[in-house]
Amino acid sequence: MVEDVAPPPQMRTSVWLRCWRQIGGGSLLLSIMVHVGLLLAAGVIIVGTQMAKPVTDFIPSGPTQASVKAGQDLEHKVSMKNLKAMARKTPQSRIAVDGPTDVSLPKGEVMVLPEVGQGGVGGSRLMDSGLSGLGLGGTASLAQISQLPNLFWGRCSMQSRLEKLRENGGTPECEMAVSRSLAWLKGQQNADGSWGRVNKAAMTGLTLLCYLGRCETPDSAFYGDNVRNGMLYLVELGKKNPYGTFAENLVSNSATYEHGIATYALGEMYSFYRLGSRSLPGLRETFEKGVKLIIEQQNPQGSWTYGGKEAGMPIAYNKDSRGEDLSVSGWQFQALKAAKHSGLKIEGLDAAIKRCCDYLESKQTKDGGFGKTNRDDHYNQWSLTGCGVLGLQTLAHNKATPVKKGIRFLRDFLTSEPLDWERNCNLYCWYYYTQALFQAGADDWKFYNAQFMPQVLGAQQPDGSFKRGRPNWPAGDAADPIYRQCLCTLQLEVYFRYLKVADREGQSIFEK
Repeated sequence: MVEDVAPPPQMRTSVWLRCWRQIGGGSLLLSIMVHVGLLLAAGVIIVGTQMAKPVTDFIPSGPTQASVKAGQDLEHKVSMKNLKAMARKTPQSRIAVDGPTDVSLPKGEVMVLPEVGQGGVGGSRLMDSGLSGLGLGGTASLAQISQLPNLFWGRCSMQSRLEKLRENGGTPECEMAVSRSLAWLKGQQNADGSWGRVNKAAMTGLTLLCYLGRCETPDSAFYGDNVRNGMLYLVELGKKNPYGTFAENLVSNSATYEHGIATYALGEMYSFYRLGSRSLPGLRETFEKGVKLIIEQQNPQGSWTYGGKEAGMPIAYNKDSRGEDLSVSGWQFQALKAAKHSGLKIEGLDAAIKRCCDYLESKQTKDGGFGKTNRDDHYNQWSLTGCGVLGLQTLAHNKATPVKKGIRFLRDFLTSEPLDWERNCNLYCWYYYTQALFQAGADDWKFYNAQFMPQVLGAQQPDGSFKRGRPNWPAGDAADPIYRQCLCTLQLEVYFRYLKVADREGQSIFEK
């Protein structure tokens, strides 16, 4: 006989639990937990994005095999035809400039022309042609301009700039593009006088070089405060850092680039100092200290490399390195060039320049290029030949043969792979190509200018900024907008920013 087993006593369910089950509490809890998790993940992403600071890659990126193939696929004749057609699109209107120059300007712009009288160039008058109040440079007197190194004379009057543009294959549209760019840069300045989010010393130095390239000084009506505040930012940065280094992060690799660029800018600023009437406190002392650091940190190779430590303090350079870095050295030799043109007597300057020239010549390959011979490497000859050639053109003496070999390498390379903003743009490399081929002049410059000018002008947007090159390339090119803006602007100023070597007095920087 099976005994009846009494059922277990029912557990009393709480009222709250019954209600929870009736409204589907389990599903609701799961849903809430999922949404909270998603919100937390989104928050982490947003905060991380805001905190992350992009780092500018100052190293030129070597083209990959895919980009080489893309360049080889370009049809050169069609490309040249399209570029020349673009240059004819802008409607022209005639203006008269005091003196022998008579030029055409694109409609819808404002130019400031110098008024010439018995006392020389002074004052300015607006020629209404859309962008008013840009405060263009070109108001220095002839007496003031004569105090500048001859190298800079083409910058400081509208008439000189337009004449240089005409002589060197530019158009008034280049002057207009520079005006728009400088106006855009004015709106990007930080409250502390700097430019950029990161690598601020480099970005500020590059921006100042753009303004000085058009003779915009601390005395300029529209840009004077911008230029002066940018200079003071660099001066204060150099004062507070050990060794006078111009960088916020002294142990980063980019600090070597930053110091060279900022010193270069202050050197040009000092050369313009005698033009102005405004006090520029600390400029000479800070600049000299910056130059001395570069001289002291040149390594036995005649090059400059990334940092080390000295007396327990971080420093941007490593003077004991047996290595070499052509990319870093490019900005250092431009700073030394500015120091030489400043007229200041700085101990060891000439010796450092000569050692650098020997180093540059040692980097030339049997192909005539400068840099590594593997196309897929950083620091390759397709990226850095412009840098090597420019150094020998502007600093060395009796180096015509290696310079010609370097120019021939660039000419052959750019014939097979013409400049194309959308497919092979590398503004770091273009910056050096443009200067080196401008210095070469003659047919080599005509060949390059036909490619370069329409590409850069065509990349400028209505607000004055320049769009990114190679937008589909994962790494981009000069992705930082200030860096990109400055590299484009400095290239467009090449027509009048410096005299060609052949146009200067004397054959070498050492003879001045």
